[in-house]
Amino acid sequence: MAEQPPHDPWSDPAFELAVRETAYFLWEQDGKPLGREQEYWFRALERQLRERNADRDLANAPRRKTTG
Repeated sequence: MAEQPPHDPWSDPAFELAVRETAYFLWEQDGKPLGREQEYWFRALERQLRERNADRDLANAPRRKTTG
């Protein structure tokens, strides 16, 4: 199976929402510090991109034959 070409994650509203929710969660967990919004946004973005890439890699991985 050929790999899918890279897809712009920002064209996916669910991806943007996941970044927002993750950033908010991280910010809350750290006690809601003021003036660090960008830091949490980038941490959330990195986390969501890693998750998305891992999901893509798993979907493209060769399937193992199961014996049963």
